[in-house]
Amino acid sequence: MSENKTLLSQGEIDALVAFLTNSEAAPIGTVLDQSSIDKLIDLVKYNNKRGLFIGEGGGGSDYADAVVLDSELDLEEQKKDYELICKKDGRDFIEILCVSKKGGKTYKLTPSCLLNNKRMEDDKSEWGMAISPLHFNNLALLFGIKYSSETFRFVCSNFAKVMYGYEDAEISSLYFPPEDERVK
Repeated sequence: MSENKTLLSQGEIDALVAFLTNSEAAPIGTVLDQSSIDKLIDLVKYNNKRGLFIGEGGGGSDYADAVVLDSELDLEEQKKDYELICKKDGRDFIEILCVSKKGGKTYKLTPSCLLNNKRMEDDKSEWGMAISPLHFNNLALLFGIKYSSETFRFVCSNFAKVMYGYEDAEISSLYFPPEDERVK
């Protein structure tokens, strides 16, 4: 018998309902078995602890729930002026930077940003040698910032090289954001 996981907070229930309402995998009217329900509850319970974004902060290309990088910035200015860049540092570790196209500020984005749904000042956490395309896209969604197709290709080829040994390896769809949620 499976563990009883029916005690959810109102926020978790709202996120689960929103997920089911917007998901093609479980359209309204479909009956889900208990194991499927338990999996969905796990997804909601461990939201962001495993890099999953259901509900607040994720989904939708309109960036309605985007987070402001800095209190001095206006969200609309941030969406229009900033671009997400991915590069390697001197140690071959990945750095994710949010760079102003007008030559202004640069913000470093770390794994803690995804865990806390905001930019963390003076954060020492690092991505390591690769970032999955899914997590890179989740950063873009979180802050409502676009990235170039060239940058996304770099993220994918670097991830493939680190994970599979060569840049042209076919990456599992598990590591990609859904096509309709990719920031362009």
